[in-house]
Amino acid sequence: MTGKKVLSVAEIARELDLPESTVHYWKNRFAQHLPSVGRGRQKRFRPEAVDIFAAISRLLKEGHTARDVMDQLARDYPLQADAVPVSADGGQPPLPASGGMEQVMGMASAIGLEIARSVGEGIRSALESGGGTAPDVSDMRRGLEEAASRISVTMEETEALRAENRALKEKLAVMEAEMVRLRKDRREMEKYLLDKIKSVST
Repeated sequence: MTGKKVLSVAEIARELDLPESTVHYWKNRFAQHLPSVGRGRQKRFRPEAVDIFAAISRLLKEGHTARDVMDQLARDYPLQADAVPVSADGGQPPLPASGGMEQVMGMASAIGLEIARSVGEGIRSALESGGGTAPDVSDMRRGLEEAASRISVTMEETEALRAENRALKEKLAVMEAEMVRLRKDRREMEKYLLDKIKSVST
């Protein structure tokens, strides 16, 4: 594996001898299990993501479905709290028309559970490796602070999505009212023109 700190999609594709378009598709399809930094076109992957891409390739070549691959990744690799799916043009995806907030809350809940599990495992590991001596409190504190930071970021992003959803609903209500007004104006214009045609033809 490469010693670089972060890798682009093109670099991963070269390293695994895969088409770049395939890696682009996988980075969106399996984003929640791929450790990355940045967003959109600036997204780069940590070196350990190469192993995950390789596992995806192997599972698909063995004939597994994308759903099977997702289930296997969920068993073998942790969820990434900062993973947010992106659209094909590299921007933020629109919220689904129905059930958008439920999906967001479901993902936030899954990430929260994954973080809690990781924190629990870290504390258990620290206690077990102490061999009867007191665990390194600074390591535990650092791990807890990192987990708390990830939870805060996730909560902020969820709240931002909630606010965006409210704003979109308000805009939709305004657009619907405008459509009603335009329909009424059109009917009045049609009536006016028909009256004019009748007056000219008589």
